Amino acid sequence: MNRVAISVCAFVAAISGRAYAGSDAVQYAKPPDWVVDVPAPTEGASPPDAPIRVVHQDFQIHAGPDGDEIFSASRMRILKPEALALGNVTLTWAPDAGDATVHYLRIIRDGKTVDVLESTKFQVLRREEYLENAALNGQLTAVLQVPGLQVGDELEYAATVRRKDLTLGEHSFGFVRLPVTGLAGAFRVRILAPESRPLALRASSDLPKPQAAQRDKEKEWIYDLRDPRAVVVADGAPQRVNVRRLVEYSDFASWRDISARVWPLFEKASELPADSPIREEIARIAASTADPAQRAQAALQLVQERVRYVYVGLDGGNFRPATTNETWTRRFGDCKAKTVLLMAILRGLGVDSEPVLAQSSGGDGIQDRLPSPGMFDHVLLRSRIGGAAYWLDGTRIGDKSLAALQPPIYRWVLPLRAKGADLEAVPSMVPRVPQIINVVEVDASAGFEGRVPVKAHLILRGDDAFKLRTALAGMSAEDAERGIRGYWAKTNSWIDPDAGSWAYDEQGAVLRMSVTGTMKLDWEGDDVAGRSLDIIGAGFTPPAEYRRPKEQDQAAPWLTEYPAFRCWATAIRLPMPTDRWQWDYRAKPVDLTMGGVTYWRVADLRDGVIRTVMSRRFDVPEISAEDAEEVNRQLPTFDNKISRVFEVGAGRPSGMHATRSAPPFQEDTDWMNPAAPCGARR
Repeated sequence: MNRVAISVCAFVAAISGRAYAGSDAVQYAKPPDWVVDVPAPTEGASPPDAPIRVVHQDFQIHAGPDGDEIFSASRMRILKPEALALGNVTLTWAPDAGDATVHYLRIIRDGKTVDVLESTKFQVLRREEYLENAALNGQLTAVLQVPGLQVGDELEYAATVRRKDLTLGEHSFGFVRLPVTGLAGAFRVRILAPESRPLALRASSDLPKPQAAQRDKEKEWIYDLRDPRAVVVADGAPQRVNVRRLVEYSDFASWRDISARVWPLFEKASELPADSPIREEIARIAASTADPAQRAQAALQLVQERVRYVYVGLDGGNFRPATTNETWTRRFGDCKAKTVLLMAILRGLGVDSEPVLAQSSGGDGIQDRLPSPGMFDHVLLRSRIGGAAYWLDGTRIGDKSLAALQPPIYRWVLPLRAKGADLEAVPSMVPRVPQIINVVEVDASAGFEGRVPVKAHLILRGDDAFKLRTALAGMSAEDAERGIRGYWAKTNSWIDPDAGSWAYDEQGAVLRMSVTGTMKLDWEGDDVAGRSLDIIGAGFTPPAEYRRPKEQDQAAPWLTEYPAFRCWATAIRLPMPTDRWQWDYRAKPVDLTMGGVTYWRVADLRDGVIRTVMSRRFDVPEISAEDAEEVNRQLPTFDNKISRVFEVGAGRPSGMHATRSAPPFQEDTDWMNPAAPCGARR
């Protein structure tokens, strides 16, 4: 359930294709014939302290038979020293997909023009742009440091990058975002395509309708913005609600078209030759178990642990996966390669699965966008076993149990099938077990004065648990113990830790960090009036009010912290009762759902120990504006339900406290077990 390197495969980080070879050197030429003059400057004034004045920013895209050509031009006036960094000009392209041509780079000063390219040329960096992130994307970067640039100068630059991908056929797709902040200047997007190409355009609702025209058997669309004001987004809203000033284009007919087009690439790459060494691995797993779930688990573990993650976008690799034998031989691959390898193994084991394209950020709003492979940056397998769906991601590491896999974060996915498939919504699942459990065990039996012994545990599940376990495992025992004590001293200053320890359950991907030490309890009262204590970790923090500034969309839904699920457990061994005083408590049972959040608590007092367990679980990814307003209406009466233990006169009738409930836990509870209190409670 845990990634060690990059979690995003960068499925379409850059479009490339082996069938078309460009140049690995920067070209210099005039703008192409299809390019029109840049937009005229505006009269808008920049803010008094603005570092830059935009004269124009222009994007012109030609979806032609030789690939997409993207012309970009800008002219900036440097008003402050901090804007001199504009003189660090970079240009990036994929030489196996196309080429890069610079048209001009010049300084305008006091009405005179200085041609920078007469004396200085771009230098190509001979290294991978994202090599440090385990990515081989085949892109080159050229840089030029503009000499002599000064405050007051205007810097004017234009270049065209051409890209062509024959892996997916003669398709064009992409998007351009116009500025969302308030800026003086002229901004334009111009898109040109042959009449024969069924190119579709879609723009966010805050952009004006494009100017449409015909030019020499080509269709033209122009989006103009002049001195635009800042856009207003809705605070706390889902991603789809806040799409602003976006222009997208695509000539794919449907999502089903993309699915059917990409499927053969994965199907062909997953074929196993008769002599493939992977067949030995399949036979080994098959001989070890007949259980489909255990077979899938073994296959997933093999791909995660024996093939390291490296993104490969070379030679058309942004869409085309490496073959199973290629990946197994070199023992590295990206999400495409790992998915293909896992496909082949599961197929050989008779386990049903299919590849699905996904967006690592969740994909909210994809359903409202034009069909485009550019909407996805990841691919993984969805396997169906015993009527349940499991999301198997070969780029992760540490998944030792299918049962421990967390709910998927994806809102929408695109299955890859021979006949194509439509986008599918992924239903949200109520989190089954908490990712975080805080446990505090206090022994106050010696009395009310001074510091008392305390044991505290932090139980983590999932990605954070694995990352922390990896860090701890790389330390010496002394350093790990010191680090754990330091963590508790910093995050829980009421504990004075004496010793620290940790343990990790590989099967459940659960980490426990523990400390022993002392603490001072904040008792109230005295021997005459009786003592009382607010119980640590046994009172709820009220939710924040849902409010947006009045200029924002009040009808927009609100994101929650889904799938966050946290539990707190406290046990306090109390001082012995006396002839005068005995113990009682107030801790109302709670089982309340409010604004998509479930609050739950039980408590118990017996054998001289007060015990409480409570949890807060976010059940849905978002709530409606109406639900949010209902939360606001309930807030004034929200009881934080602080739990309290107190002395009452000896001989007082039992049951005077608020309520009693079943014992929530024993001190020796195994909190790493999913069946522990407040774990799999429903």
